Amino acid sequence: MIFPKGQVRHRDLFTAYTNLPALLSTLKSEKFNGTVEIEFPDNRGILFIVSGQVANAEARRQADQRRLTGQEAVRSLLALSDRKDGTINVYRWPSDKVAMMANNLEHEILFKGLSTDFTRLDRLIMNLREAKHDGFIEIQTKEQKDLGVLFFQKGEPVDLFMTSESEASIVEKKSIPMFLENAVKQGTLLSVYRSQGKPSLREMEGVGDGSLKEITQVLQEMLSRVEKAVDRGSRKGTFLKAFKKALIEKSADYPFLDPFAGEFEYREGTIIFTGEADASNLARGIGDCLQATLLHLEQDMPKEKMLFLKVKSGLGSSLEQHREQMKRWGAESALMPFLR
Repeated sequence: MIFPKGQVRHRDLFTAYTNLPALLSTLKSEKFNGTVEIEFPDNRGILFIVSGQVANAEARRQADQRRLTGQEAVRSLLALSDRKDGTINVYRWPSDKVAMMANNLEHEILFKGLSTDFTRLDRLIMNLREAKHDGFIEIQTKEQKDLGVLFFQKGEPVDLFMTSESEASIVEKKSIPMFLENAVKQGTLLSVYRSQGKPSLREMEGVGDGSLKEITQVLQEMLSRVEKAVDRGSRKGTFLKAFKKALIEKSADYPFLDPFAGEFEYREGTIIFTGEADASNLARGIGDCLQATLLHLEQDMPKEKMLFLKVKSGLGSSLEQHREQMKRWGAESALMPFLR
């Protein structure tokens, strides 16, 4: 399926200097609606963004001719984002248009290549209306060149994309009957597809924002390592007391870390987080709080300078093994003070 272009937000961003996870994080904070198209010489894909969340995605790999959708597509595109030979284009769309495209990425074919020489398009549309069909009809010339894609929601034609070999555009709703009439006159092939829906936003949570679950594991490993070293050099609970103080101090900058909000908790080496933040912002917040924590501890324990030198050295060594992952998640800069 060829997707039309929306209103240009960013064009020709090179992956050599564009951090894709960070870009997605920005779009999420803006509650952006639209598409992000990513193209490499041998791979291409598109992310559908609804209210800042990745609603669905499609990726095509030239090497094995595979078409990926959903979380698998997002992971594939993020894995390529460190390459220097790609470009990114961002287009703004009304949320209903984005949702419609996202909803139809997973589909099954019902009828293939029905010729209007033998099939009445008006009767076909009537049958789809009676069946309350969700899906689309691909319209091609007899030479199998794309002409358009007609989308249905609950049996009603709602949008038509007029396609060509290079791009697609939206046909105004009032012009759909005229387009279909002309298509029938010249003779076309019709293929009918039924939508199989899309992953819910909850199922897609964490996809495209650097994998919140994975970054959380790295962050709790980091906190646990520091906690054990500090408490071993003083007494149990020393680290946690200072860390909670830092969380309160930084709560204006990172409301999702406010201890009184109940969205974030660190206890016995484990992070429990139920708030709204992507991987990059969570890492930045916890990184700032940890810096403040160590500063407080150094002031309270001036005779333990060697202890804190060892803590920082060990922490840098531990985080170094996750550098490539953090770069992919857009979290490397947030934890840079701790990296070697």
